[in-house]
Amino acid sequence: MGKIEIEGMEFYAFHGHFKAEQVVGNRFLVDLTLISDSSEAAKSDNLADAMDYQIAYRIVKEEMQIKSHLLEHVAQRIIDRLYD
Repeated sequence: MGKIEIEGMEFYAFHGHFKAEQVVGNRFLVDLTLISDSSEAAKSDNLADAMDYQIAYRIVKEEMQIKSHLLEHVAQRIIDRLYD
């Protein structure tokens, strides 16, 4: 198993229950930890066998851009897309 951590991704987004949060927005920091079977990439030394961190970052960025009332909702969307 391998663990990949992407820390300190920063986004300006418009999440929150209150109207002011949805209008003014806020700065959000996101840390992501991914656990995957990296044994094939470790053996082959081939990029095609490794997890693509850019795709993971893009998923987080896209989901952060969608307004939500709760951060839990944003987090669940990110998790669902990463599993897909």
